[in-house]
Amino acid sequence: MERYYEIFKELPLPAVLLHADGEEEAVNDAFLVSFQGNATARNILHAISGDMQRMLASPDKRVLFEKKLKLGNDAEKYFRIRMTEVSGTGEKYVLVLFTDITERRKQIEEISRLASIVDSSDDAIVSVSLNKKVMSWNHGAEHIYGYRAADIVGSSIMKIVPKSVTQEFESYMSVAAHGDSYSRYETINCHQDGHLFPVSLTISPLRFHEQIIGVTIVARDISSRRQAEQQLTISHRNLKSLMYETVESLSTAHEKRDLYTAGHQRSVSMISCCIADEMNLSFDQIEGIRIAGLLHDIGKVCIPMAILAKPARLSPEEMALMKRHSEAGYEIVKNIPFAWPVKDIVLQHHERIDGSGYPQGLRGEQLLLEAKILAVADVLEAMSAHRPYRPALGLDAALQEIMDGAGVRYDKGVCDVAVKLFDDGVLRLEDGRLVCSM
Repeated sequence: MERYYEIFKELPLPAVLLHADGEEEAVNDAFLVSFQGNATARNILHAISGDMQRMLASPDKRVLFEKKLKLGNDAEKYFRIRMTEVSGTGEKYVLVLFTDITERRKQIEEISRLASIVDSSDDAIVSVSLNKKVMSWNHGAEHIYGYRAADIVGSSIMKIVPKSVTQEFESYMSVAAHGDSYSRYETINCHQDGHLFPVSLTISPLRFHEQIIGVTIVARDISSRRQAEQQLTISHRNLKSLMYETVESLSTAHEKRDLYTAGHQRSVSMISCCIADEMNLSFDQIEGIRIAGLLHDIGKVCIPMAILAKPARLSPEEMALMKRHSEAGYEIVKNIPFAWPVKDIVLQHHERIDGSGYPQGLRGEQLLLEAKILAVADVLEAMSAHRPYRPALGLDAALQEIMDGAGVRYDKGVCDVAVKLFDDGVLRLEDGRLVCSM
């Protein structure tokens, strides 16, 4: 017995030998280390006394169970407890072994918590082995794809991949299997009933002990989003069409009223876009210039026809009234929700970089580049065409005006580009009208 006692004392697990009446017969060294202090040891033995009596009253000679025990300082730990009935010298004893499973229990609880989160997700969360077999399939996946977990776990993930995107999908899987991830990759998948639908996938490597054992796929059905995007695109297209129709109507209304300068706004718009394109402005900026060009003289609807069509030079009073058309145009278009600074371009198209223009006498960097371009285009068209009070001055005179005014009244960069376009034949005069052959 003494030899067995020595083995008992050296057991790596905390152990205690109890008499059937609950009295402590012996404890090993590991027990003393784990449950230091007489009070703690007594609490432990008291906590398991009921379990021991139930075992002794049953036919079982061995039981295994898990129990949370309170240690000193109100600390609590989980233990797996093994009780075995032993007999010696006609007496009944119980050998109790304790295994601390606190950390393992925490890990299990964490895994259970994460599993609960995964299973309650509306997104499909799927794990796939390296040979493309489904290893796990949450409720979100059941809802999105129609397959029950029991029916698809162990099957090929390629069930949900249409043939048209098989090669693409397999390439993403291969990359993930080698350690890289792809986030929000959009493609199409196949439902159990056969219909195809758009999804956004995040594909990541699945690791276990630093080894990649498969791939995790998080899939979101984006059918509703795609439908909303399509509806938004249609609405945007309709609004854009309505805006362009409004611009055309406003421009046409002005031309119907002032037949002598009919087409002037369209010509200025065309010349401005031609210059802006040569200056490598963005498509968005060029579109704003085009709209502003079509509307830059809309304020003239507020000027009496007697002044607009007067076949002689205007008096100072009449000229002062004419100069108000920039501000009038600004007031007309300022409440239209353009995506570009159309109202400011309309207001500034008669400003000059030396401050000699109107209506505000702005200069240099105070002026929008779009307004500087429109100013040059306006001068080129106006001087090249006939006016009620004078015949056309001609293209040469118009070009001379902008060359003389380059860097003084007009932006030099804009003037240089305009001259180049004429030299290259991109802009030219045909039948008394400036045209662009871009």
